[in-house]
Amino acid sequence: MNLEPLYADTLLATQQIAVELFPWECEHQEALSASLAPHAHADFYNSRGLDSVRCWTAMRQGSVEGMAMLYGYKAQIDEVWLAWFGLRASARGCGAGAMLLDGIISNAREEGRRVMRLWTTDESEYAAAVRMYQRRGFKPEMTTPLQGETWSTMVFSLGLDGQIPAAWSSVRNRGELCGREAPEVHAHAFAA
Repeated sequence: MNLEPLYADTLLATQQIAVELFPWECEHQEALSASLAPHAHADFYNSRGLDSVRCWTAMRQGSVEGMAMLYGYKAQIDEVWLAWFGLRASARGCGAGAMLLDGIISNAREEGRRVMRLWTTDESEYAAAVRMYQRRGFKPEMTTPLQGETWSTMVFSLGLDGQIPAAWSSVRNRGELCGREAPEVHAHAFAA
């Protein structure tokens, strides 16, 4: 498995992976396009307070098998959020997820970022990912559920500079969780 930046010729396949992995979400579609053409998607950046959006693909034999994105927010210039991270089921269980995560962490360090954050839930389908994050040194923090959520959401934070990062709940000028949508939004999306 190779880690490659998103290119125009892998955009469609990556969008298909995003729909497969995150069928209840929709932000990833615009985020993928915005990562390739920031000026054409200035509204996406401005409405979310973003400074940067980058995407990498996990490639195997010329096929996109997974993806990971980093969101950089204007209000927290030393931080990045890992978003839309995942692999097709057929690519899991062989260390590809760890390779993808390690590559993304390395890229964030090379950019000079000091903190990487991500969020996930305590649902059983994410248990292997939670263990992988913890093995990499990410520290969990529970958050307040949104209306309609029946699960607990965890924010994980990793110091990329060897320091223990401040808890996300104590960060000033923080926005909502990166890419998070309320369950009611999902219900409306499926009803349409």
